Amino acid sequence: KMSEKDRLEQRVSIMERLRERFVCTGSNLEVYGESHNFEKLCPGSSCKEPNIHYKYGMSVDQFAVSYVHRRLVPEASERIGPVNGVVVTGSQSAGNLASAAMSRIKKGAAAAASAADDEDEDSNLALKLPEWPPVDRPCTPKTHSQSSRPGKPCMPQAKIQPYKTDTQWRAIFGERVLQAVTGTVKEEQCGGFELFGDHVWCLKVFRQPGVMGLSYGIEERDLWSEKMSNVFHMYTQLYDCFIPPRQSPPIAKTAPNGTGSCERAPGHCYETPYDSFRICLGPEEKVINQRRYTTIFKHLAGRPPLSTHLKIDTEGTEWAILERLLDSPEDLDKIRTLEMEVHFSYVPEGDDPQVRSLSEKKRLANRVRIMERMLERFACTGTNLEVYRESWPPETECAGSRCNEPVVHLYRGMSVDQFAV
Repeated sequence: KMSEKDRLEQRVSIMERLRERFVCTGSNLEVYGESHNFEKLCPGSSCKEPNIHYKYGMSVDQFAVSYVHRRLVPEASERIGPVNGVVVTGSQSAGNLASAAMSRIKKGAAAAASAADDEDEDSNLALKLPEWPPVDRPCTPKTHSQSSRPGKPCMPQAKIQPYKTDTQWRAIFGERVLQAVTGTVKEEQCGGFELFGDHVWCLKVFRQPGVMGLSYGIEERDLWSEKMSNVFHMYTQLYDCFIPPRQSPPIAKTAPNGTGSCERAPGHCYETPYDSFRICLGPEEKVINQRRYTTIFKHLAGRPPLSTHLKIDTEGTEWAILERLLDSPEDLDKIRTLEMEVHFSYVPEGDDPQVRSLSEKKRLANRVRIMERMLERFACTGTNLEVYRESWPPETECAGSRCNEPVVHLYRGMSVDQFAV
């Protein structure tokens, strides 16, 4: 069902990704080139254009290529690149190569799209949607709980144009985000859901012994880790470098810890032991403004498959973390559940420097693709988008199109800049 262009772009990306683990030893392209005489075969531009070819050159639609795994030739100094602007060598580790190459590959795809004029570019951006513009179909909320909800959110369009400006690509991005976070897991598959705050829990996956919880972004109180400790009886680790310890008992390590029972504790309390650390989560090990950042890979090291429940609420650094995780299948497979709050417009101090230099549109395009890629490994259980929509009255709040346009929003609909999934 993909367009030819999208299909070819996907296949080119696959070829580029092979270099994360393999060194190319050779191909038969040169042989083909020697036997390809343009002047005789294509006088007066008489040949049909191949579906993929060099600029003013021969087709590369079909050829043979050979690889060897990088671990077998660690001394290889193959110059890989530039891969959409980055030059790396065979001496780099596979992990570093993956994060560097794939980051630039995605940026390169965004740059390629921006080479077209605005109209063509926006129509290309909408190719991943079943229809554009989307039809406003009647829907009914499945529950009136104020927590996150499972299934497809009921997100009716506004009866008016709510915003002062109406940028098509912002709405396309918003609709793609909604498509990527529509809950597909059924309650019977989970042995029941538990809806708690910003979370939709598939209950059967929380009943495994020997798992642990990692919580990033604690603030004053972290109800997620308390629930993991007191209901699901798992050991948790808490990380936050912004909140002052005097304002957060868990970070100060003064919350009741490993009490066995919290029935008589009205506030912070952990029945199962927890540990906390004045450290933030980021894409690299470094110190910024006297705050220490560490990586998710350090905490997942040595963990077995499907052994870790993960919560990320890190005010924007989630994008760099997710992008690296998506390029590390081995680490992704250690994650049992993932819950997070996403922030599309935030550019925090701990973000990738390369991302910080991108235009707003390219940065958002990259983040939308990250949300779409999450479905390669995970099924979405739910979001709090429906709750947000119920509290947004566009006909009164934005009468006369007086509201400022959000950075990313649904078609004639509300902002999806920040929400829990």
